[in-house]
Amino acid sequence: MKKDFRHSMTWLHTWAGLVFCWLLYFMFVTGTLGYLDTELDQWMKPEMKPAQEQNLGQDLSQAVAFLQNKAPDAERWFISPANHRDNPQLRVSWHYPRDSDKSNGRALIDQHNGEELEHRDTAGGQTLYRMHYRLHYLPSGWGFRLTSIFTLAMFIALLTGVVAHRKLFKDFFSFRPQKGKAAWLDMHNVTSIASLPFQLMITYSGLIFAITTWMPFIGVGAYDFDVKSLRKDLNELRGTPRIEASGESAELIDMHQLANNITAQFGSDNKVRFIEIRHPGDRHAKAFVRSHLSGPIQEQQSLQFNAVTAQLENQQKESNALEVRNTFINLHEGLFAGPGLRLLYILSGLLGCIMVATGAIYYAQKRRREKQAPSRQQTLLDILNGGTIVGLPIAICGFMLANRLLPITLEDRADWEVHCLFLSWLATFAMAGMYAHKAMWHKLCLSLAICLLAVPLVNYVSVERGLGQTSLESDPLFVISDWVFLGLVGLSTVVSYFLKRKSLAPSSANQRALQTGQTV
Repeated sequence: MKKDFRHSMTWLHTWAGLVFCWLLYFMFVTGTLGYLDTELDQWMKPEMKPAQEQNLGQDLSQAVAFLQNKAPDAERWFISPANHRDNPQLRVSWHYPRDSDKSNGRALIDQHNGEELEHRDTAGGQTLYRMHYRLHYLPSGWGFRLTSIFTLAMFIALLTGVVAHRKLFKDFFSFRPQKGKAAWLDMHNVTSIASLPFQLMITYSGLIFAITTWMPFIGVGAYDFDVKSLRKDLNELRGTPRIEASGESAELIDMHQLANNITAQFGSDNKVRFIEIRHPGDRHAKAFVRSHLSGPIQEQQSLQFNAVTAQLENQQKESNALEVRNTFINLHEGLFAGPGLRLLYILSGLLGCIMVATGAIYYAQKRRREKQAPSRQQTLLDILNGGTIVGLPIAICGFMLANRLLPITLEDRADWEVHCLFLSWLATFAMAGMYAHKAMWHKLCLSLAICLLAVPLVNYVSVERGLGQTSLESDPLFVISDWVFLGLVGLSTVVSYFLKRKSLAPSSANQRALQTGQTV
């Protein structure tokens, strides 16, 4: 038993963070990149040009014409108009009944001619985003269960960390860059306290995401474990009740008329997030409309129209329980965030990455003995730290380079992009094992700088977008991306330079020996 409550919390904080720190770091990095998932999707599909501005009626008409030709007998059509950051292109998808032998599909629509937009097969930013809660290469559901455990450990580490630091505000203003091990602890404290509100919000809302994993029997138990009844009520609460087809054919209403009716309810045609048309071509066809969010506590509007007559049949209001849940989910995902708030989300996520990384490094440094050769456990700890903290950014560069270098016609190309990510990551662990502790960090950071530089260079020679080829006004995403990569190249190079100097400098024990005329 520890001496007192605070010491008990310090012990719990250390082990809750240490056991899961490398996987928590993976979740933080991929989760932070998730706030740029749409931008990464666009970067990894360079053939896609920015969508042209047109009204909702035109988008719906083009989408329905495409779907009537592509999947006329599908049970459900989904249409996402190009009117928002999350919908940069006119996007459609179609779903058949579960017992159908036909495959579901999705496509991006060229607004100039109504045809499908051709682009390279890519995993895109959505894959990185999904990794932060699904992981990868695991059976369905297991990744989510594991990340739920990691999230709980993170929440415990945050709460116990607050208790462990008696002088919370003093620690925030304490940074001793020349103090070696203490500098890592100071950096850990500063980044933790600076982003504490964000970390508490993101972990608690993450637990809300996983509530059915932690308490699976509460919801279904209220229905006597009748899952079908539970799903039926949930669908009605979400504004998507079950609709049975009549078997009688009927033409869909003119999409311009439907768009006008939607605009009359929302006040603008730019608020539509997506439209689901259930049983298209049937007399019972319905159109369900969902709005975009403009704030975390804004109620998401849901409308139900008769898709044959365009008559408004229902305007769904969320229940109080669902509204509370959705508020936490909206805060977690940040879909409502504009450019400024999204940047704040990203910076807070990066502080979280640094918090986890410096905590892991401090733990390893604290147990290092300068006069003794590192033990096997210490060496393994160093390899895990180096391969994870610097290796993961290198692997993500490998993922982006694979997007440009893999043959366009390669089968399962999107899967191979992900394989390249994990193969690159595995290579960094091998590299970390080849060098001593200090040289390892220098070599890894230098490798990171080279990989970061390779991304804009390969982009320059493989596509006609970016610095020196398109302007900031006409193609801001690619130009800004190149500048960001070049800035990170400079930062990684500077860090590598200082780490090299430190690795060549005599240890503090040797310095003391030189000063006293002794040998160590």
